[in-house]
Amino acid sequence: MKLDHLISSFRLSPFATSCTTLQGVQSAVLVPLVEVEGCAHILLCKRNASLRAHPSQICFPGGKVEQHDSSVEDTALRETFEEINLAREQVTTLGQLPTHSSLSGFHITPVVARVQNSATWQQTSSEVDSVFTVSLSALMDPKQWRSYPCQIRGNTININGFMTSHGLLWGATASIIKKLTKSLS
Repeated sequence: MKLDHLISSFRLSPFATSCTTLQGVQSAVLVPLVEVEGCAHILLCKRNASLRAHPSQICFPGGKVEQHDSSVEDTALRETFEEINLAREQVTTLGQLPTHSSLSGFHITPVVARVQNSATWQQTSSEVDSVFTVSLSALMDPKQWRSYPCQIRGNTININGFMTSHGLLWGATASIIKKLTKSLS
């Protein structure tokens, strides 16, 4: 699936002019779409294993809204630059998906954006062990999503996820990807 075709199919919300006022921690992530060998991909990060929060998890670049951020779009772009050195000038924002509220009290606004073909970014940083892409067609294939047993606080639970070459994609990031694929016509 070509990126231009994919982008023309989106049903996204316009950007909010200010950050939301939900109770809890307001945050934003960039959902970066890139074209790799003529096909649409999503750029993802694997968090550094030494981080206190969500170590080694697969995620989008992003983070907490700060007072000086003018919007969730501003937060997503700022955090992306801080984490992987992807410059704002190399990104065209397209709109946002509905806010995802996590069980831990985070309210995450996904900002969907197209990354220029000539864009560059860092592969590692103090927060990120690696940056990689996954084809959107693979992420849209229901056969690639499976139930995986996971140990949480000594209990085994099954979580729905997508196995990447860098580990399991699950949780909020998986939820956002599913919202993204549902936004396609």
